[in-house]
Amino acid sequence: MNTSAEGQLVPQQGWWNRNWKWALPSGCLALLLTCGCLGPLIFGATIWQSLQGSGVLVDAVTQAKQSVDVREVLGEPIESGSVPQQFSINSSDEKGSASFAVPLKGPKASGTLYGEAYKSGEEWTFTTLKVEVPDHPVINLLGPAAEPAPDTVPFNPDSLPEVEPLPENEEPAQEPPEKGKKDIEL
Repeated sequence: MNTSAEGQLVPQQGWWNRNWKWALPSGCLALLLTCGCLGPLIFGATIWQSLQGSGVLVDAVTQAKQSVDVREVLGEPIESGSVPQQFSINSSDEKGSASFAVPLKGPKASGTLYGEAYKSGEEWTFTTLKVEVPDHPVINLLGPAAEPAPDTVPFNPDSLPEVEPLPENEEPAQEPPEKGKKDIEL
């Protein structure tokens, strides 16, 4: 008599056949999360690296780090933030403009470097370059007066004509329409 159980062995299913119902959606979700998180992170890092290499930002941070007043307030070494709080640059071949806000940090305090500049030729000229630190006066890195951007007209309040204020209860007088013009009421 044979005591071994004879019969047909049923082949066991593979891992994929047993687990595809949860593995497929999990894999798709992981792929979406990876692309959704890593894509913008890589894009942002690439943009920041290109901005950091731009002359205007490098010049501004260098001037801030070399300022005696900034070093006194923030301490040394001064580090610039890895991501600017604000950055806008418009540049063509010979002309351009930029405005930015970059965080600065030292052992004593943290602050923000604000700058505005225009480009004429290959060189950037700052119109605003200042460091603001909480509980400290603003540190102007350009000195008392900065050079205005080209093609700008400075505002002179003395050039305005003298105007007498109206009494509170009077309304402005209506001027008669000029000849050839018609009043149209809507």
